[in-house]
Amino acid sequence: MSTKPTYEELEKRVRELESAESELKRILDAPKQEENRYQNLFKHMLHEVHVWELVFDDNGHIKTWKLADANPAALKSWDKKLPEIVGKTTDEIFPDSNATELFMPIVEKIYREGTPHEWESYFPDTDQFLHMISISFGEYFISTGFDITERKRAEKVKETLEFQLRQSQKMEAVGTLAGGIAHDFNNILGIILGNTELAMDDVSDSNPARQNLDEVRKACMRAKDVVRQILSFSRKSKAEQKPLKIATVVAESLRLIRASIPTSIDIRQNISNNMGDIFGDSTQIHQIIINLCTNAAHSMENEGGILEVTLKNIEIDEDTTSQHPELDYGSYVNLRVSDTGDGISPDVIDRIFDPYFTTKDVGKGTGMGLAVVHGIVKSHHGKISVESKAGKGSVFDILFPAVRMGVKDEPTEPQELPTGNERILFVDDEKSMVNLNQQRLERLGYRVIPKTDPSEALEFFRTNPDQIDLIITDMTMPHMTGDKLAQEVLNIRSDMPIILCTGYSERMSEDMAHELGIRKYIEKPIGKETLAMSVRDVLDGK
Repeated sequence: MSTKPTYEELEKRVRELESAESELKRILDAPKQEENRYQNLFKHMLHEVHVWELVFDDNGHIKTWKLADANPAALKSWDKKLPEIVGKTTDEIFPDSNATELFMPIVEKIYREGTPHEWESYFPDTDQFLHMISISFGEYFISTGFDITERKRAEKVKETLEFQLRQSQKMEAVGTLAGGIAHDFNNILGIILGNTELAMDDVSDSNPARQNLDEVRKACMRAKDVVRQILSFSRKSKAEQKPLKIATVVAESLRLIRASIPTSIDIRQNISNNMGDIFGDSTQIHQIIINLCTNAAHSMENEGGILEVTLKNIEIDEDTTSQHPELDYGSYVNLRVSDTGDGISPDVIDRIFDPYFTTKDVGKGTGMGLAVVHGIVKSHHGKISVESKAGKGSVFDILFPAVRMGVKDEPTEPQELPTGNERILFVDDEKSMVNLNQQRLERLGYRVIPKTDPSEALEFFRTNPDQIDLIITDMTMPHMTGDKLAQEVLNIRSDMPIILCTGYSERMSEDMAHELGIRKYIEKPIGKETLAMSVRDVLDGK
């Protein structure tokens, strides 16, 4: 016969049952709590999280994958709502992305190996970069992504700055090299030009050789302009704007570039009669023509084509101002360069004037050509525009303000050169240059004391300061530069007229020479007219 449990025993059993019930409830609630923690983490993660269900074909190969879930960060990035896209494939969610084909190798690798995989994705619609990480769980895989757009932009800025630094260093090196070449080349040109002119003086007008010599003289002057262009490209030459016959400059530029453009490209020149003049720098106008024509030639190098350069006068008035709202009313010169080449695609045409932007292969362009053209046009108070279609060629239009006062043509007939009988001390370390200019000056009636050593020239002047009427000296010489010689001379005789000549000097300019008391600054090569007029001007105190 069983005894009834005591009150204490009943109380103990109740406590045991309550404890068991509590433990059972904890065990039963654990998955739900885990689920809640997962959902809380899933919803509040700053990174995108996507859960995908794999879809297989009859052979067990992955066919595609459908979205099972996505957290708010992903939905915000996609600008989608979950009910609209859940159960859909990536190609259905992003119909223009071709994502299934693009990511299939990655998904297959994740499923096959069961290990996480990392990669970067770029989404052109949003200009966004994501760093992606995916891992497979059986027939599901989870992908996460976090935005690295700003990091990528910072890297791009860094790359651009490093590239610009390299380009700057390269240009500095090119500038240094160009300066050295300019000095030597201008000396050589001076010798060729001077001896050609001396030979022309000894050949009668009826002699056929005189015409050949005149062509040599003209070629020397064109070569001088080429050197100026090289120095301008390397930023070693100061632009000098003045009234300019642009038609002459354009025609000359086209003659120069004909040799560098393949014969498969037909160059056509259309220059209107009575062209207006502009206020500009001839070297920079050359630079515009060369850059635009070179680009046009590159676009036609495979198939050939037509390069057409047109120059005409236009008027901007009330009827045409809507086409050019940023320009004032008045007369303009329109320079147009067109080609039948590959053209410019719409997605890059707005960037073609950006510095360092180029679509050319490595080694074929620096991305500076059109940026330089744009800068020159702006410095000339003009406007440049472009029209192009891929495969249909390009048209560049430039408008320069026309000047009211016409530019005087250079005299074609030989001028009678001024002469004199003064005593000139001529100093240059190049013996050929000294001999050449001694002949030139003596033919004009002057008495010349030639010196190839600036120290000897200074000592001669020191002992004979009143026996010299004018000193002509080169700038770059060993042991003593021309400006140093000029300073020593002026310390002895402060009123001494001095002409400083230079093939090229980075540390000397016309303004600096005048500040030192030097009367005239001449750049080589020096033609006989320039030499004769300069000598007479300085001696006459003009």
